[in-house]
Amino acid sequence: MTDDPFFRGFCLIHKSGVRLYPVRMKNRDTGRVAYRLSRGGTGGNTKEAGVEETDESILIQRVKEGWAVRAASLDRTISGLYKINHRSITDTEDLR
Repeated sequence: MTDDPFFRGFCLIHKSGVRLYPVRMKNRDTGRVAYRLSRGGTGGNTKEAGVEETDESILIQRVKEGWAVRAASLDRTISGLYKINHRSITDTEDLR
């Protein structure tokens, strides 16, 4: 794993055309750095409702299965919890 917080092997395409990349985040309670995924829905935007994943192949699999992922543009002007075909996401791109 590199120091770059972005996983650049996969991205979500925002309706504006901007690419959003999954972002690793540090859990302040455990110190673990991982991508955050959630099934979404009520309370889905909480740490308790989510899971942390470090394996990028599992990350991609879950996102394609409909899980939401913390993602952001490289300049971080757009960021949040995003799901394929929801909340302004029009497509995905596998860059591996």
